[in-house]
Amino acid sequence: MQPNNTTTTAFYTLDGCHATLVSDVFQSLLSWNQNSHQEWSGVIEHPRIQERLRSQGIDQFDSRNDIQWDDPTLLFTLTRMLDSDSIPMMLGEDKNRERFGRFPHSTGSALRYIRENVRQVGPQSNEMYDDLVMHLDYLLTRCDVDHVGDGRFMEGQAGLNIMGFLSGDEVKILRTSLLGGGWTVARDEPIDGGVRDAIRHLSPLLLAAERNNAGLIHRKHD
Repeated sequence: MQPNNTTTTAFYTLDGCHATLVSDVFQSLLSWNQNSHQEWSGVIEHPRIQERLRSQGIDQFDSRNDIQWDDPTLLFTLTRMLDSDSIPMMLGEDKNRERFGRFPHSTGSALRYIRENVRQVGPQSNEMYDDLVMHLDYLLTRCDVDHVGDGRFMEGQAGLNIMGFLSGDEVKILRTSLLGGGWTVARDEPIDGGVRDAIRHLSPLLLAAERNNAGLIHRKHD
């Protein structure tokens, strides 16, 4: 596969996050915006959430409105995986992160390229293919305008752009569906071997997340 470097595209990252809290925090933020506060009250009872907020100098958090951060900053800060020194954990090897981060596609996205160039095997819908495209979409569009109702998760402070995420269980499903059957590469794939190459860089990141019992947050860096 020969990359096209004539234009600079966005860079994409998959950041390790808490396997279950990422979904809980996300849903609580959506619910709060719809004037339902019960889920936020449940989330802030979690010791990890309280510890993370207090480490950032925030002691008042009974109400979402007590916190000045925007929703993407809150989601990312509360759920991002940290090591024992409170440094963000990097999943996978540098070369996989770099090659996943900027793929020779019009958008620069390896995930988008895979999504556009996989097809189900046979005329009948099958679970493996359905799981594949569903979980790719979770990373690509879970936080976009069509799913959230506005663009706030893609317009965060300091350019924070969260496109989507996977819980820990969803990471396992996506990795399994990539390895299994039920799908094939489109005959008119624009880059010869492109899907296989994109998967070769994505799979180690999924495996690293699974080994660390982590979910994943998908970010775009313009």
